[in-house]
Amino acid sequence: MKADLHLHTTTSDGRLAPEALVRLAVEKGLDVIAITDHDSVGGIDDALLAARSFPLLKVIPGVELNTDIANGEVHILGYFVDHLSQELEQTLNSLRQSRGQRARG
Repeated sequence: MKADLHLHTTTSDGRLAPEALVRLAVEKGLDVIAITDHDSVGGIDDALLAARSFPLLKVIPGVELNTDIANGEVHILGYFVDHLSQELEQTLNSLRQSRGQRARG
């Protein structure tokens, strides 16, 4: 079984739209992928929809959470998230806003 459990789409800092990423995964012979955009679940629905055309590909809904610690940043991957949860979306929105404020200084 071939898998990539840490993929980003254009929803965060990836170079491919969710649909294109799914097609590339199939072309590369992957069996399982996880969409884990930074502080966003916005690309998951499009990836799941695209994957319907490729029934042998399993798409895991995920997220990469960026956290700050005293000596820098830690990235935490979450898998099988409820990407439709309004509570999760609110939390991710807060994280994105906080990251934007830190970047502005």
